[in-house]
Amino acid sequence: MIRFVIPAYNEAENVPRLLEDLAPRARALGARVIVVDDGSNDGTAEVVRAHAQDMHLAIVRHPVNGGLGAAVNTGIRAALGESSDDDAIVTLEADTTSDLDDLPTMLAQFDRGHDVVLASVYAPGGKLIGVSRPRVAVSKAVSNTFRVLGGLRELHTLSSLYRVYRAGTLRRAAETYGYLLVREPGFAANVELLLKLYAAGARIAEVPTVNDWSRRKGSSKMKLLPTSQAYLRVMVAHLASRIQPPPLSPLATGASTRALPAPRRVSAPPAVEPVAKG
Repeated sequence: MIRFVIPAYNEAENVPRLLEDLAPRARALGARVIVVDDGSNDGTAEVVRAHAQDMHLAIVRHPVNGGLGAAVNTGIRAALGESSDDDAIVTLEADTTSDLDDLPTMLAQFDRGHDVVLASVYAPGGKLIGVSRPRVAVSKAVSNTFRVLGGLRELHTLSSLYRVYRAGTLRRAAETYGYLLVREPGFAANVELLLKLYAAGARIAEVPTVNDWSRRKGSSKMKLLPTSQAYLRVMVAHLASRIQPPPLSPLATGASTRALPAPRRVSAPPAVEPVAKG
């Protein structure tokens, strides 16, 4: 079974095209779709419901905007709640910049035994279209820095959201790190999660992709200064071994998984709202 996890914050303009592109692929794969509405105030959830078509789709809503990392954390938790260990969990952007034509190649790598498959814009053949130079500079700096300092030299991009994960690998990570599988609330969460999985021995592959930001309506949600500061925090934590799993953790040992304990939180968990079933 394949489950798509799509974080969305104020993406009402992009959702119709996103779901139009995704629907035939989700139906063909028998996949389920989970959209995490991260405190949108532009009617994103309502537009998702209106364009759900006949997909098996659910919405998880955050009452306030928590950031990309918070939405990824919530979406992965929701997907793990109904996934077996060998299922695929696909995270992708809501702004239509993820190239869904690359999905068959990514799933083929997953079927070959890889635990994480990255859509890499800096792998041979990958490129960025319609994106500002400052954003390109930040992405390149992040990837190059963590490739060297994080021992990830064979990988080309580390910050992209478009990925395929093995559910069992994420489940063991969730058991190890608790409710906050990713602590960074913003865009740096993608690097943080990848470093955690890589350090624990996850088998990682990447396929080249093209990210076409000219397709997106509206502006980028990534703010350069806070994002750069967040990447610095992750780098410092990584160098200090504060994001490494303990030696006997489920993630480090590959131990069999068990039911996840209920998270200790004051607020109620986000409600999953079924929209349509195929």
